[in-house]
Amino acid sequence: MKFAIFEDLVPNTSSVKIHLRGCHHYAMHEETKTTRWHEIENFNDSQILAKQISSSNKKGYRLAKCCTTKNLDRIGEI
Repeated sequence: MKFAIFEDLVPNTSSVKIHLRGCHHYAMHEETKTTRWHEIENFNDSQILAKQISSSNKKGYRLAKCCTTKNLDRIGEI
């Protein structure tokens, strides 16, 4: 697994975000009742799942700002 998708379970609070597995936000997260993390192996599948999850969220989905395109290029995902 290279990616983790962050989902806020409170509707329309924040966008669904795609993080790298090594990101400090994912590595240091604590379980809560209002958030969920999904572990995904590749970037394409991450985008598909993020789009599905965000279909009921007005905020949509995006690549987390802390996990830039530069980082994806470095691990060979784009």
